[in-house]
Amino acid sequence: LEAPIRRAMEEGAIGLSYGLEYAPGCTTEEIIQTGLLLRDYDHTLIAAHYRYDAERCLDSVREAIDVCAATRIPFQFSHIGSCSAFRGSESMEKALKLLEDAHADGVDIMADCYPYTAFSALIGTTVFDEGCFERWGADYSSLMVAEGPFRNQFCTPELFYKLRETAPNTRIIGFVMSEEGVDYALRHPMVMVGSDGRFANGFGHPRGAGTFSRVLSRYVREKQLLTFEQAIDKMTIMPAERLHLRKKGRIQEGCDADIVILDRNLIRDGATFSDPLLSSEGIHAVIVNGEVCLRHGRYTANAGRPIRRQEI
Repeated sequence: LEAPIRRAMEEGAIGLSYGLEYAPGCTTEEIIQTGLLLRDYDHTLIAAHYRYDAERCLDSVREAIDVCAATRIPFQFSHIGSCSAFRGSESMEKALKLLEDAHADGVDIMADCYPYTAFSALIGTTVFDEGCFERWGADYSSLMVAEGPFRNQFCTPELFYKLRETAPNTRIIGFVMSEEGVDYALRHPMVMVGSDGRFANGFGHPRGAGTFSRVLSRYVREKQLLTFEQAIDKMTIMPAERLHLRKKGRIQEGCDADIVILDRNLIRDGATFSDPLLSSEGIHAVIVNGEVCLRHGRYTANAGRPIRRQEI
């Protein structure tokens, strides 16, 4: 793998990402050996989807810490909510305590979390292998089909195994996480907000359209778990600094003019699990690279562009 990794880095990649739950054959040693290649480049990052969730979530966190310590490359633990937010907040507290202790020992590891108690994955993946319901403390009815002819239906055993066998690329939403665990993660100073969202033919998880508005409405205004300023930090300057994006995440002279104009008293996510593309309320305009891309709910331009490592 060395040649394609080096080629990607020379072409501007920021780092390496691993989907360990989806590719369980990748060993910790292989992650370390490929991650060590990043030490030849500036401003790099390793990001990884955990290997295990629920009762084995702490094993996942320890593996991430070991990789970060061995490579000395900053490590981003992806969506710690769906890894550790099970059966209250106890598992999440233990997981984040491991990160705190590692950080105190000089290990550069942080995490992110989306503000929902449901995850999304393809039904044919290893996520839904035997034993998943026992780990989650759930059953078939906790899974909702997000696309296809059974869209918005909750699974029965018959539907679950039918889709696993005949339509393994069907996206599923799993309502299995604890609200207490997600709350604990989002207010933790080492956790930033991440959406982890994508759509297929307009279908998917509402986190793809509602994550950031939901944080400001539910976690700032309603639950008051974060101040407005703390939430903005977790969505802007923290991820920008994590990725060494010096011209992002702040409003000041010399930075890119990426600005969202919103009403902090009215902003609210509109996307739902049954209709995940609904727009948020309370956003007046979105400016990207100095160009107005959205005004009063109407898209006016697409000014986004890729950012390569050489530019940061």
